[in-house]
Amino acid sequence: MTRITMKTFLKIVFAPLLWLINSCSPLGNPVDEKKSDSHYYNKQKSDINYSPMGNWFELANTPMNADVSSFKVLTRYLATDKHRAYFMQHPIAEGKVDLKTFHAKEGFYMSMIGLDRNHVYQFSKEYGAEIKSIVPVKIEGADPATYEAIDYLWAKDDENFFYRQQKVPVDYNSFETLGESFSRDKDSIYYHALSNFKSISADIGSFKILHERYYAMDRNTVFVNHYTGNEEDTHVIPIPIAPGETVRLLNEAYVQIGARIFYGAEPVDLDASTTEIIGTYYIKDHKKVFYQDQWLQDADPQSFSTIGDFNVGDKKGVFRGAERVSKN
Repeated sequence: MTRITMKTFLKIVFAPLLWLINSCSPLGNPVDEKKSDSHYYNKQKSDINYSPMGNWFELANTPMNADVSSFKVLTRYLATDKHRAYFMQHPIAEGKVDLKTFHAKEGFYMSMIGLDRNHVYQFSKEYGAEIKSIVPVKIEGADPATYEAIDYLWAKDDENFFYRQQKVPVDYNSFETLGESFSRDKDSIYYHALSNFKSISADIGSFKILHERYYAMDRNTVFVNHYTGNEEDTHVIPIPIAPGETVRLLNEAYVQIGARIFYGAEPVDLDASTTEIIGTYYIKDHKKVFYQDQWLQDADPQSFSTIGDFNVGDKKGVFRGAERVSKN
C-alpha cells in the first residue's frame, strides 16, 4: 500500500481551497513583477488594481482608474501614467511634482521616495472623511541626483546627511552613526530619537556605545536615552561617573556604575556584588527583587527565578510585570 507523505496530504486537502481562491481573484497579471508585487491588471485589462503583495483577500484590492496604455510601475509604492503620478493606490495631488521627470531609484529604502528634476519627496496622506489626496512633501536641501536612503532613519546626498528626512547640521566628511540613538563627527556627539536631533556635551575621544539604543558613555559620564515614545519627553540623561568607578552594561534594561545599579537613569537599591538578572526586566540581590525600578516587596529573592519558558516568579507563585498573578 502506498504511503502518503504529510506534504502530499496537505496538497490534497488544500488544493480545492487554493483553486477556489484563485478562481475568485479579481486580479489579472502583474504589471511589472520585477518592480512591484502590488500592481495588477484587472481581469479585462481595462484598469490597474492596487493590491498590497497581491493579497486581495485580506489587504484589499483597489481600482486605480489609471491610463492602462501609459501606466508605468516605478516601485511597489510608486507609479505614473500620462496624466498623473501615484502613491500606492492614490493619485498624487495634481501639479505638485514634475510628472515628466518624476522617477524612483532602486533600493529597498528608496521604494517610498519619489524624485523629479528639482526635488526629493516623501508622501503624506491628507484626510477628510476618508483619504482625500496624497501630498508630496519636499525633503528640503536634498539633491535628487545624488540622494540615497541608507536605512529607515538616515539618508544622504553628496553634501548633506538627513535624519528622518530632515537635513542635519553635521560635518559631512567625518560624520558617522553610532547605534540607533547617537552619532558623531569631528566636532560633536549627537543624540537623536523620534524627531529630536541635537549635540550633547560629551568627550569625543572616549565616547562609545554601551547598548545599540539605550546607553552610551565617555570617560566621565554614562548617557541614557530616556525614550518614552512621547516626542516632548524624550531626551538624554547624563549620569556622572565618579573617579575609579567602572561601568558595566548588565543587559538592555540595567547598567552598573561602580557599586550602583540603574534601570535607565533610575537608581535601584541593590547590592551589586550579589545582583542577578532574571529575564530582561527583573533583577534581584540576596535581599530584594525589582521589576524595572519597582521593589517587589512580596517576592522571595532566594527562590525568584524563571519558571518554564515564559514565566518568572518565586516559590509562592508567578509574576506579570510588578503584580503577582498566581499563588502556589
